[in-house]
Amino acid sequence: MNGGVLPIGRIGGVEVRVHLSWVLIMAMVVVGMGGDLVPAVHPEWPPALAWTLGFVVALLTFASVAVHELAHALVARRWGIPTAAVTLYFFGGTGAMETEASHPDEEIRVAAAGPLASAALGLAFLVVGVAADAAGGAGAAAVTLPAAVLAGLNLVLAGVNLVPGFPLDGGRILRAMIWRATGDERRATRAASRIGRVIGLGLVVAGFLLALAGAAFDGIALLLCGWLLSNASRAMDRRAVLEELLAGVPVEAAMERDAPGLAPQLTLDTFAEEVLSRGPGTGLPVVRDGSLLGMLGVSQLQRIRRAKWATTRAADAMTGRSLLPLLTPESSLWSGLEQLQRAGLDALPVMAGSDLLGILTRRGVAEAIRTRAEQAGLLARGRRAGPGGAR
Repeated sequence: MNGGVLPIGRIGGVEVRVHLSWVLIMAMVVVGMGGDLVPAVHPEWPPALAWTLGFVVALLTFASVAVHELAHALVARRWGIPTAAVTLYFFGGTGAMETEASHPDEEIRVAAAGPLASAALGLAFLVVGVAADAAGGAGAAAVTLPAAVLAGLNLVLAGVNLVPGFPLDGGRILRAMIWRATGDERRATRAASRIGRVIGLGLVVAGFLLALAGAAFDGIALLLCGWLLSNASRAMDRRAVLEELLAGVPVEAAMERDAPGLAPQLTLDTFAEEVLSRGPGTGLPVVRDGSLLGMLGVSQLQRIRRAKWATTRAADAMTGRSLLPLLTPESSLWSGLEQLQRAGLDALPVMAGSDLLGILTRRGVAEAIRTRAEQAGLLARGRRAGPGGAR
């Protein structure tokens, strides 16, 4: 688990991850349905039925959000943008795309896919509810009420995601429109991210006021949406700043050339101290006769109980070469950082053909970012001072 995100499986080759906020969301839906809405509308129903319907609606709410996000992934693939994983949040999610959209029109198509899928689901649940109500019978109401709730949730999901706050779908569409108008993708990302932060903070305030007014469920839901949107927008803004800092910087500028290689037969206890002493965000290559076999990082080592270090070999704990993205010295450092994050590793090999030239570590990227930020600050001060020097 990383950053409160838990992988739960794969659908169509896309890894599906769930943010832990879903524990609260599922509980809120179950309690809202089973403890509030169902007893209010049908007080004659037994509690067991009310809570069962609450649980079913919570599961179908989760499934609806999954369909919304997978629609993005499928349309992205249709336009040649592979998606490695989707992460489900309340009222939407995010996709880890292996490549970015190359044109704003592609971005608009991918962004619009989720709301369209949610709107279609909402209409489908509405049809089911109307049909069940028309059919009548003893069990009709047990279908009609959940179907109406799910129709409303999906239509709200479609509408909320069209709010122009990045990284919501509406924000992505706004970003694409700014990108199309200015021709500057990074500028568009930063503008849309800042709008997203403002909208997110506004939703937090509105949710808080709504909760104080007595609509606790709606208020908390709105507050949670605003908090997630604000955090996500802030993260996207930081991402845009980093991308700008690292523009034009090659992997060669940040890679470590003198990293010692580990023999595959060595047990973890024989070199653990050396790896750990290098600090978090670092790793070492596992080699045999000069050939790369895999990578072993601090985070991988820390996931193995210390009691097992004496019996666990480097070859057993490493990530094998076939699973590693391979960088070249000329690769962009920004691309290298993205591949590090997608792989979930501390280090990646830098190759020239079959020769291992060095490694790119999270620590090395962080140092490069720090250096570039300091240089940018000095340049900014120099520009403010003017050609005549400091004033």
